[in-house]
Amino acid sequence: MDVERLTLDEHLSAAAMARHWVCDHCPDEHLPSARRWIAELLTSELVQNALDHGRGPVVLTLSHDDEGILVGITDAEGRGPRLMPQTPQAVGGRGIALVDALATTWGVYSSDGGEQDGQGWPQPWEGGAPSKTVWFHLATR
Repeated sequence: MDVERLTLDEHLSAAAMARHWVCDHCPDEHLPSARRWIAELLTSELVQNALDHGRGPVVLTLSHDDEGILVGITDAEGRGPRLMPQTPQAVGGRGIALVDALATTWGVYSSDGGEQDGQGWPQPWEGGAPSKTVWFHLATR
C-alpha cells in the first residue's frame, strides 16, 4: 500500500485544498464517486480541527487499497479531539461527531516523538515534541 503525503500551511484554503487533494489522489475503484462526498467532508473537518486546535504544520496522509481509503491528519499538538455531546443549540463541536457517524472506523494515534510511528504517520515537527494523528478509514462499499 502506497502512502501519499501533503503538508498544509495555515491558510484559509487549507481545508478545501486537502479535501480536493484526497479525491484527486484516490482511484475510483478505492473510493467510488457515491462515497467521495464523505471523504471530502471528513477530511475537511479534521484538517480544520487541526488548524484550529493543533499546532502546525499539518500533514495529510492518504493510503488506499481494495478495502477502501485511510486518511490521517497529523499536527504537533499532543491532545486529541473529544467526541462532544450534540445539541441543537450547539454552534460548534460537530466535526468529530460527523467523523464518528460517517467513517467506517476512526481513531487517534498519539506519539511522544520520533520520525514516524509503526503506522507510517508522519511527525511534522522538529525536536521530538508530542503530536497526534487523527485518522479515519472509509470502506469502498
